[in-house]
Amino acid sequence: MKRKSFSAIAFAIFAILATTLALPISNASASTSVPSNFTNSRSSITGTIDLSSHAINSGTVETTNGHTYYNGVVSGSVEASDLFEGAYNKYVKDFQGKSGYRNKHFENIVMFGKNKTFPTASYTVTFPSYFSVNEAAISVAENTSTISNISHEYNPTTNSVTFTFNLGNWNDYKGFFELYKSERGASGHPISISIPYTVDITDISSSQIGQITAKGSCELYKYGRLFFSSKIVNISIVTNPITVTR
Repeated sequence: MKRKSFSAIAFAIFAILATTLALPISNASASTSVPSNFTNSRSSITGTIDLSSHAINSGTVETTNGHTYYNGVVSGSVEASDLFEGAYNKYVKDFQGKSGYRNKHFENIVMFGKNKTFPTASYTVTFPSYFSVNEAAISVAENTSTISNISHEYNPTTNSVTFTFNLGNWNDYKGFFELYKSERGASGHPISISIPYTVDITDISSSQIGQITAKGSCELYKYGRLFFSSKIVNISIVTNPITVTR
């Protein structure tokens, strides 16, 4: 395959992933609610997307048995139609029905995570050590066929929650976009997460209670024969720290 074609494939793969997350594509109609910045090399895609505007914190203060508590919820929700429209336009324009090395169609390349695992994106939310995460009340929801599952895992050592988003149904890229086409232009297909937590603020005199941080990544690989692999997508997901105040 020519280097130019390989880079084009990588661009297509990068465009559709952001996991659950939107990435505006140049010269394509797409949501601009999620800023992005990326570079396109000859062999890989490296970039960032910013989900700061989608991260929300809310909470109330209550006093019980002589202690004052802040009961908060950090959450986020994004419509699938905002995430993938620009990528779909790019796919139709430059990759649908076209072929490269050995006449292999771009649209038939299978999506893979590392070590030939299911293709996913991950997102980790980290709390200060003195915040108490209500693990049992963590909730996730998706009403889109582009995300087949959302799982989460709490790490008590780092006081963090990691969400894993399964992309499609282990499709090739044609199959993935067929899923998207069934929802294209429609609302009512959100991808949502929510984490309740509590902080004992009895001895905290400052109005600032603490900061919640979040970051994520999406990495995809192209696998060849004899388990040869190459990382062609490497996306960092950034979010501004959330300052929790009374």
